Amino acid sequence: MESYWVIRGGRKDRIMEWLYLMLPAERRKERGRQQFESYFKFGFVRNPWDRVVSLYERNEAVRMRQQMNFEEFVRWIQYSSSTCVHSSPHRYQLDWFVDADGKMLADFIGRFERLQEDWATRANPRLRDYTEYYTAETQNIIKEKFRVDIETFNYRFGE
Repeated sequence: MESYWVIRGGRKDRIMEWLYLMLPAERRKERGRQQFESYFKFGFVRNPWDRVVSLYERNEAVRMRQQMNFEEFVRWIQYSSSTCVHSSPHRYQLDWFVDADGKMLADFIGRFERLQEDWATRANPRLRDYTEYYTAETQNIIKEKFRVDIETFNYRFGE
């Protein structure tokens, strides 16, 4: 962000970018920080238990569902590095909202659960509520695995 604050396009933009890149690196970083601070930064989190069921039920995970039942999937998630089937540097949802020092960067964090009214026209292909997928054991595995998100965003199983 600190190097590409102008939209590439016309001659004027290319000249402005060239002049900007001539600034000392620390000055560019400061401008980048100022620009970043001027943005309204937001995102949404999702109940970790519901999120894991969603990962299991995704279209991309069809082959995985053929190879393991939900309990096996939860045990696999327990030892995986993230909640994504594909590799990701983010272990917790919180990781998307903080810098390397743990400082909160987002101005607002919404909850997926409150989007119900906005998504009313989108049918949910899942036939069961996420809570019906879990045994006491798999519920606790997800609770331990994603304790950071559960405590930070004050989630409870079944809410």
